[in-house]
Amino acid sequence: MTSLWTLWQATAARCAEKVVVIDADTNRAWTAAQLTAEAEHLATMFRGPYVPICQPNSALWLATFLAIQKIGAAAVPLDVSLPPETQRDTIYRLGPRSKSSICCVKLTSGTSGYLKRIFCSSANLQADGEHIIRTMGIRPADRNLAIIPLGHSYGLGNLVMPLLLQGTAVVCAQAFVPRQILRLIDEHQVTVLPTVPAILRALAQSEGAMKPSSLRLVISAGAPLTAEVAQQFHQRYGIKIHNFYGSSETGSICYDRTGMATLKGRSVGKPLAGVKVQIRRDGRVAVSSPAGKATLPDLGEWNRHGELHLLGRVGAVANVGGKKVTPAEIERALRQLHGITDAWVTVLQDKRGNDYLAAVVETTRDRADLEQELLKTLPTWKLPKTWLIAPALPRTDRGKLHTAELRARLSVSLP
Repeated sequence: MTSLWTLWQATAARCAEKVVVIDADTNRAWTAAQLTAEAEHLATMFRGPYVPICQPNSALWLATFLAIQKIGAAAVPLDVSLPPETQRDTIYRLGPRSKSSICCVKLTSGTSGYLKRIFCSSANLQADGEHIIRTMGIRPADRNLAIIPLGHSYGLGNLVMPLLLQGTAVVCAQAFVPRQILRLIDEHQVTVLPTVPAILRALAQSEGAMKPSSLRLVISAGAPLTAEVAQQFHQRYGIKIHNFYGSSETGSICYDRTGMATLKGRSVGKPLAGVKVQIRRDGRVAVSSPAGKATLPDLGEWNRHGELHLLGRVGAVANVGGKKVTPAEIERALRQLHGITDAWVTVLQDKRGNDYLAAVVETTRDRADLEQELLKTLPTWKLPKTWLIAPALPRTDRGKLHTAELRARLSVSLP
């Protein structure tokens, strides 16, 4: 067994009859004792060094994760849409298990688009959970709403580990629309909502919606959140959103403890307790903590409040007529404009091999309007040559823009 199973046994012994999981779709409540019994039953069915979890958010997902810890194997959370053959191939490609301390394998596409495997020990996940609990003030009596995937780094740190470490209850939802989220929060007395900007934007724009009385903490991660959305949300519900920044490699990194940095759009907050963050000479963010250590592709700087302000990511540089411009610079300029909820800029090449910028913008404003406002701060040659503008853009289940799909759309109309 892994040490996570030992931790859960101690937690379950303290709160055996407490409801720790609610399946919102079926309205079934699970006590700690019942979840343990289900995990022990499932543990008899699993073999091998790696065991996949390919299920939607549910008590079954959590019981499966615990069962894998009980047999001392490593859990491999997979996308629920993967066919069985792809699941088997993914597990096969992991190869032999190098260390017995590995309890979970995070799979992420990263910036390259190729599958990246991040091997996590029990100590890594425990440290990440403890950092989050301590810094965010997550309490044993809280109830988390699980609408982000449990198996992603965000879900593991904010939902799974508080449950295992201190019995913080999880309300699992598999399908939802913004109105349903508010109903679930109210119906199940949810106190903490960890989510993504796309959901928060939809909630902020829900006419006539009111803040559920139980909700005390709203967390945003996974993609940039604009100050405009944070302000709309605060105005409608009277509660501040707290920016949260992390990575699959290192777990939690920075958090806006007061919500003011998020409201003003100035940063992702300060490092969590137990996390060390440095800005390297090349501008990249370097992170070191018991949860993980890595130099990330993100570029950042410290503002005068001692908070981390993200500037974009290391990537391609466009050579436009002999002059250099980075997509990150144009993304920052676009996100500062009124009415822009998200933006992505990339470098493409025309049929003659010349670089040009292509912009994808989530807004109801038109191109001419955007270009006119950008020209107040940017020279003409830095303006994107190709635009894709829509009020809503495709996203992955992590809440991030689906850049592969967007790139394909842009490439159809090469100049």
